[in-house]
Amino acid sequence: MDYKEYAFEDKAPVNLEMLKASHIPTEDYRKAHQNTILLCADVMIWYKDGFLLVKRDNVPAKEELWPIGGRMQRGVLMDENVRNKVRAECGLTLKDLTLINVGRTIFRTAPFDHGNGTDTVSFMYFARGSGNIRLDELHSRPIIVDWNKFNEIRSSLHPYVVDFMELAFKCIKKN
Repeated sequence: MDYKEYAFEDKAPVNLEMLKASHIPTEDYRKAHQNTILLCADVMIWYKDGFLLVKRDNVPAKEELWPIGGRMQRGVLMDENVRNKVRAECGLTLKDLTLINVGRTIFRTAPFDHGNGTDTVSFMYFARGSGNIRLDELHSRPIIVDWNKFNEIRSSLHPYVVDFMELAFKCIKKN
Protein backbone atom coordinates (compact mmCIF):
# COMPACT_ATOMS: atom_id res chain seq x y z
CA MET A 1 0.00 0.00 0.00
CA ASP A 2 1.40 3.38 -0.95
CA TYR A 3 1.25 6.28 1.44
CA LYS A 4 2.46 9.79 0.71
CA GLU A 5 2.82 12.87 2.85
CA TYR A 6 2.72 16.34 1.39
CA ALA A 7 4.30 19.04 3.55
CA PHE A 8 4.08 21.61 0.81
CA GLU A 9 2.12 24.83 0.40
CA ASP A 10 2.43 27.88 -1.85
CA LYS A 11 5.10 26.10 -3.92
CA ALA A 12 7.39 25.64 -0.92
CA PRO A 13 8.07 23.01 1.74
CA VAL A 14 6.26 23.50 5.05
CA ASN A 15 8.49 23.90 8.09
CA LEU A 16 7.38 20.95 10.22
CA GLU A 17 8.92 22.47 13.35
CA MET A 18 6.20 25.15 13.36
CA LEU A 19 3.53 22.42 13.52
CA LYS A 20 4.97 20.53 16.47
CA ALA A 21 3.08 20.92 19.70
CA SER A 22 3.94 20.15 23.28
CA HIS A 23 1.71 17.88 25.31
CA ILE A 24 -1.62 19.57 25.86
CA PRO A 25 -3.05 19.88 29.36
CA THR A 26 -4.86 16.71 30.48
CA GLU A 27 -8.29 18.34 30.60
CA ASP A 28 -7.89 19.71 27.05
CA TYR A 29 -6.77 16.29 25.79
CA ARG A 30 -9.67 14.65 27.62
CA LYS A 31 -12.10 16.89 25.70
CA ALA A 32 -10.35 16.21 22.40
CA HIS A 33 -10.39 12.47 23.09
CA GLN A 34 -14.09 12.62 23.91
CA ASN A 35 -15.04 14.54 20.77
CA THR A 36 -12.71 13.57 17.92
CA ILE A 37 -11.34 10.58 16.04
CA LEU A 38 -7.71 9.97 16.99
CA LEU A 39 -4.99 9.27 14.43
CA CYS A 40 -2.71 6.40 15.44
CA ALA A 41 -0.07 4.07 14.05
CA ASP A 42 0.69 0.53 15.15
CA VAL A 43 3.48 -1.73 13.96
CA MET A 44 3.76 -5.48 13.65
CA ILE A 45 7.42 -5.90 14.62
CA TRP A 46 9.17 -9.04 13.37
CA TYR A 47 11.58 -9.86 16.18
CA LYS A 48 13.46 -13.10 16.83
CA ASP A 49 11.39 -15.21 14.39
CA GLY A 50 7.95 -13.93 15.39
CA PHE A 51 5.85 -10.82 15.88
CA LEU A 52 6.06 -8.88 19.12
CA LEU A 53 2.78 -8.48 20.96
CA VAL A 54 2.42 -6.97 24.44
CA LYS A 55 -0.32 -6.86 27.06
CA ARG A 56 -1.89 -3.42 27.24
CA ASP A 57 -2.04 -2.16 30.81
CA ASN A 58 -4.46 0.68 30.07
CA VAL A 59 -7.81 1.20 28.36
CA PRO A 60 -8.88 0.85 25.68
CA ALA A 61 -8.02 -2.79 24.98
CA LYS A 62 -6.73 -3.31 28.52
CA GLU A 63 -5.33 -6.83 29.02
CA GLU A 64 -5.40 -7.47 25.25
CA LEU A 65 -2.35 -8.65 23.36
CA TRP A 66 -1.56 -5.77 21.04
CA PRO A 67 1.15 -4.48 18.72
CA ILE A 68 3.28 -1.53 19.75
CA GLY A 69 1.92 1.85 18.68
CA GLY A 70 -0.36 4.71 19.51
CA ARG A 71 -1.35 8.29 18.82
CA MET A 72 0.54 10.28 16.20
CA GLN A 73 2.25 13.54 17.05
CA ARG A 74 1.49 16.76 15.25
CA GLY A 75 4.20 17.99 12.87
CA VAL A 76 6.12 14.69 12.81
CA LEU A 77 6.16 12.61 9.63
CA MET A 78 4.70 9.09 9.91
CA ASP A 79 7.91 7.06 9.66
CA GLU A 80 9.57 9.18 12.34
CA ASN A 81 6.42 8.98 14.49
CA VAL A 82 6.40 5.18 14.28
CA ARG A 83 10.12 4.88 15.04
CA ASN A 84 9.82 7.27 18.01
CA LYS A 85 6.78 5.43 19.38
CA VAL A 86 8.53 2.06 19.14
CA ARG A 87 11.69 3.37 20.85
CA ALA A 88 9.59 4.90 23.65
CA GLU A 89 7.27 1.91 24.20
CA CYS A 90 9.63 -1.04 23.77
CA GLY A 91 13.18 0.21 23.08
CA LEU A 92 13.59 -1.45 19.67
CA THR A 93 15.07 -0.01 16.48
CA LEU A 94 13.22 -0.61 13.20
CA LYS A 95 14.20 -1.35 9.63
CA ASP A 96 12.12 -2.24 6.56
CA LEU A 97 9.23 -0.10 7.81
CA THR A 98 6.32 -0.68 5.42
CA LEU A 99 2.71 0.43 5.57
CA ILE A 100 0.40 -2.61 5.47
CA ASN A 101 -3.03 -0.97 5.53
CA VAL A 102 -5.34 1.27 7.55
CA GLY A 103 -8.02 0.24 10.03
CA ARG A 104 -10.45 1.84 12.44
CA THR A 105 -10.92 0.69 16.02
CA ILE A 106 -13.86 1.71 18.16
CA PHE A 107 -13.96 0.93 21.88
CA ARG A 108 -16.55 1.61 24.58
CA THR A 109 -13.76 2.45 27.07
CA ALA A 110 -11.53 5.51 27.23
CA PRO A 111 -8.50 6.41 29.34
CA PHE A 112 -10.31 9.44 30.77
CA ASP A 113 -13.58 7.66 31.60
CA HIS A 114 -15.58 10.40 29.85
CA GLY A 115 -18.27 7.96 28.73
CA ASN A 116 -17.81 8.41 24.97
CA GLY A 117 -15.35 5.56 24.33
CA THR A 118 -12.37 5.70 22.01
CA ASP A 119 -12.47 6.04 18.22
CA THR A 120 -9.22 5.72 16.26
CA VAL A 121 -8.03 5.45 12.68
CA SER A 122 -4.79 3.47 12.72
CA PHE A 123 -2.10 3.06 10.12
CA MET A 124 -0.69 -0.46 10.51
CA TYR A 125 2.95 -1.02 9.63
CA PHE A 126 5.27 -3.99 9.28
CA ALA A 127 8.92 -3.67 10.36
CA ARG A 128 11.86 -5.73 11.51
CA GLY A 129 13.01 -4.92 15.03
CA SER A 130 16.42 -5.14 16.63
CA GLY A 131 17.80 -4.43 20.09
CA ASN A 132 16.58 -5.46 23.52
CA ILE A 133 12.95 -5.11 24.57
CA ARG A 134 12.43 -2.55 27.36
CA LEU A 135 8.73 -1.91 27.85
CA ASP A 136 7.30 1.35 29.16
CA GLU A 137 4.78 1.54 32.04
CA LEU A 138 1.75 1.04 29.76
CA HIS A 139 2.76 -2.40 28.47
CA SER A 140 3.80 -5.73 29.98
CA ARG A 141 4.31 -9.43 29.28
CA PRO A 142 5.81 -9.33 25.79
CA ILE A 143 5.40 -12.44 23.68
CA ILE A 144 6.86 -13.41 20.33
CA VAL A 145 4.23 -14.93 18.06
CA ASP A 146 5.30 -17.19 15.22
CA TRP A 147 2.80 -18.79 12.82
CA ASN A 148 2.17 -21.80 15.09
CA LYS A 149 1.65 -19.62 18.19
CA PHE A 150 -0.61 -17.33 16.16
CA ASN A 151 -2.86 -20.23 15.19
CA GLU A 152 -2.87 -21.39 18.82
CA ILE A 153 -3.96 -18.01 20.25
CA ARG A 154 -5.89 -16.58 17.28
CA SER A 155 -9.32 -17.03 18.91
CA SER A 156 -8.21 -15.01 21.96
CA LEU A 157 -6.96 -12.02 19.93
CA HIS A 158 -8.90 -8.87 19.03
CA PRO A 159 -10.11 -9.01 15.37
CA TYR A 160 -7.92 -5.95 14.56
CA VAL A 161 -4.82 -7.83 15.71
CA VAL A 162 -5.81 -11.02 13.85
CA ASP A 163 -6.47 -9.23 10.55
CA PHE A 164 -3.26 -7.23 10.59
CA MET A 165 -1.13 -10.08 11.86
CA GLU A 166 -2.31 -12.16 8.89
CA LEU A 167 -1.23 -9.35 6.56
CA ALA A 168 2.08 -8.99 8.40
CA PHE A 169 2.88 -12.69 7.96
CA LYS A 170 2.52 -12.14 4.20
CA CYS A 171 5.19 -9.43 4.45
CA ILE A 172 7.64 -11.99 5.88
CA LYS A 173 7.10 -14.23 2.87
CA LYS A 174 7.77 -11.33 0.47
CA ASN A 175 11.01 -10.19 2.12
